[in-house]
Amino acid sequence: MKTNRQILLVFIAYVLFFSNNAFSQNQKEEIFKPSGKAYGKVFSNFHYQLFSDKQESAFAVDRAYFGYEYNLSSEFTVNLKLDIGSPNQDSQYDILKRYAYFKNAELIYTKDNLSLRFGLIDLYQFKVQEKFWGHRYVYKSLQDEHKFGSSADLGASLAYKFNDFISADLTVMNGEGYNQLQSDNAYKTGLGLTLKPIKNLTARFYADYTEQDEIQTSLVAFLGYQLKKLGKIGVEYNYQMNNKYKADQNIYGISTYASYNLNEKWELFGRYDKLWSNKLKGEENSWNLNKDGSAIIGGIQYSPHKKIKIAANYQDWYPSAKNLDNESYFYLNLEFKF
Repeated sequence: MKTNRQILLVFIAYVLFFSNNAFSQNQKEEIFKPSGKAYGKVFSNFHYQLFSDKQESAFAVDRAYFGYEYNLSSEFTVNLKLDIGSPNQDSQYDILKRYAYFKNAELIYTKDNLSLRFGLIDLYQFKVQEKFWGHRYVYKSLQDEHKFGSSADLGASLAYKFNDFISADLTVMNGEGYNQLQSDNAYKTGLGLTLKPIKNLTARFYADYTEQDEIQTSLVAFLGYQLKKLGKIGVEYNYQMNNKYKADQNIYGISTYASYNLNEKWELFGRYDKLWSNKLKGEENSWNLNKDGSAIIGGIQYSPHKKIKIAANYQDWYPSAKNLDNESYFYLNLEFKF
């Protein structure tokens, strides 16, 4: 009898324990309420060409993003974002066209230090550098501007933060970008490593690989330092072998940028880019000479509200080809978001 009584007590305790756990789990599920929010961001500007007989000037809306993010649970999120702009800007005619197409259509899973994305996803190739630059509405990052890669693509990604010192990301994607359909069986694989060895210092290394008619590979190194509340400084080096899958046609790029906070609303910023390419055997000039050159950007930013930025700045492009003229502009850029 005593043994049976003990068994009964253990069984009751067992039932009560798991009932309590189940109750606690139900409470957690009841606490979480699925919810979503709409968001948007617009890049606009007025620009005027300097030191030229053309004296081009215009008001423009470069980009408009509108999206909706819905949290299905504490771990799963759906994100849909429309990009309204010019999918290609290789000519003046392309800039005048406007299309609305998906920039993101993704399912996101986050758990502790792990993040998984699937669908039409944001890529990590120059995300750290773009965030550090902090003035995407004024000028794209060097990789984005000169088409080293796309900011989004169809694919899947995994990112994991091991600790405060190191995090890594792996992406497998179509490789054509978010405004083109997959047209072959080739995939692009990218691997990135972000290090924070000391406070305020960020180092980033990235490599990707795609094989079509030729193997195309990109290598990227970035170093940035946050000067507490004073500002920040960053430098990146970019290399792409067999650009556009053309044998021995390589491109190189260096970008340096810095900012200085005058106070909470005013900031000075500057940037210098240099893009160059190699000479092919038997050729006198670099194969990409007409697009090689240097860019200088400098200005002042005013932020009357945390979701509004206004920047008056000077932008100059110095082409490497001697038969091409410099392009100098005054810009008044605006970013607002919700």
